[in-house]
Amino acid sequence: MDQDVKQNYIVSSLVRGFQILSTFTTKQPALKVSEIAEMTGLDQATVFRFVYTLEKLGYLVRDEETKRYRQSVRMLTLSLPARSGTVVRDVALPTMFELSKAVNEIVTLTVLDGVEIVTIAIAEIPEKIVFSTPIGHRQPAYCTAAGKILLASQPIETWDRLISRIDFVPYTEKTIVDPELLREELLKARQQGYSTQDGELLVSLGSMAAPIINYHKDIVAAINISGLSVQMLNEERIDNYISELLSSARIISKQMGYLP
Repeated sequence: MDQDVKQNYIVSSLVRGFQILSTFTTKQPALKVSEIAEMTGLDQATVFRFVYTLEKLGYLVRDEETKRYRQSVRMLTLSLPARSGTVVRDVALPTMFELSKAVNEIVTLTVLDGVEIVTIAIAEIPEKIVFSTPIGHRQPAYCTAAGKILLASQPIETWDRLISRIDFVPYTEKTIVDPELLREELLKARQQGYSTQDGELLVSLGSMAAPIINYHKDIVAAINISGLSVQMLNEERIDNYISELLSSARIISKQMGYLP
C-alpha cells in the first residue's frame, strides 16, 4: 500500500471486502468459503460474514448444490462509469490523431472527476512534444481548458457547490483565483460551446477544449488541443484551431450516438 496513505483513514472492513471480491477471476469464477479463506488468509468465519453480506446485497450468488459463490451480474454496474470512459476513448482516438496531424499539436481526451480532470487518451506528434501528459494524469479543472468546459457542462445549480470545493492555487500570474471570475468563464464556455486558457496552469502553454456528447446527450469527455500560446492563440490561427477542434468534437459525438 502507498506509504503516504494515512492508515487511520483506511476502512479495514472495506479492504477485506474488496480482497474477497478480488479472489474471483475468470480462471476461478466460483469459490467455496474455505477456498476464499485460504486465498486471502482470513479465517472462515470472517469470510462467511462477508460473502453472506455480499450475497444479500446482490453482488454474489450461491450455488446451493456446490456451496460455491460467484460474482453476480450486478457487479457489472460498478464498472459502468469506467467502461463508458473506455468506450469514448476507443471511439475518439482515430479522430484525435487526425486532429493532431491537422493542427500539428498534442491532442488529449479528458474526463471530469470531482473538480479535477483525468487524461484518458493522448494523440502526440513525437517531434513536437512541448510537455508530457501521461494517461491517468490529473490536473485542476479550474485552470485548464478541458476542465472549464467539463465544469461548464454541469447543471448551473451545482456550480456554487463545485466551485466551493476548489483550492484556488495561483500557478501563474494568469491563473484565475477568483470564484466569480471562474463562474464568468464557465458561463462563457457554456454559451460558445468551447473553452480556452492561456498560460493559466503553465507559463506560455495554451489550450482549447470542446465537449464530447453521447446518445443520452450527456457530456462524457472533452477533447483538448495543447501547445504554445504564441502559436495557437494568435489572431491568425485561433479561428482555424477552433474550427478543427469543434469539427472533431462533432465527429466523435456523432460516433457516440449523439444527434443534435
